[in-house]
Amino acid sequence: MAVTEGTTGADAHTRAQWSPARIYLVVSGVFLLVVAFAGFAINQNFAIGPDYLDGHDASAHVFGVLETNGWHSLAGLVSGVVALGFALRPEWARTGALLKGVFYVAVTSAIALWGPETFWIASNAADQVVHATLGVTGLAAGLLTKPRG
Repeated sequence: MAVTEGTTGADAHTRAQWSPARIYLVVSGVFLLVVAFAGFAINQNFAIGPDYLDGHDASAHVFGVLETNGWHSLAGLVSGVVALGFALRPEWARTGALLKGVFYVAVTSAIALWGPETFWIASNAADQVVHATLGVTGLAAGLLTKPRG
């Protein structure tokens, strides 16, 4: 990154480290951790099997909108930690954003094609909007971030 007039080398270096990919990873990681902890607070059900959705307390809604159960919260927790792990190193950010983007596009597609009960998670349309948004923004942030050479 070229240093412009009135900008010190340290300022330019700091700006270069906060790429779109790294910002995406921090924002999505914090969001996923908040949703995961809220999900665990209201529902810790890890039921499995074809009729788990019929059971009592099989799922609940985080913030009254996002359907969740223990599996969904665990997935959010792991995904949030992975995002923050990639964000720790600027040189990993682009790869992390692209991987998470591909992952969430795959999740969105899989749930749309086969339904959430196939994967032991509770999910509704609002969750699908979140998954799709995480996928598209992850891919966009990764593609907007220049590869480190």
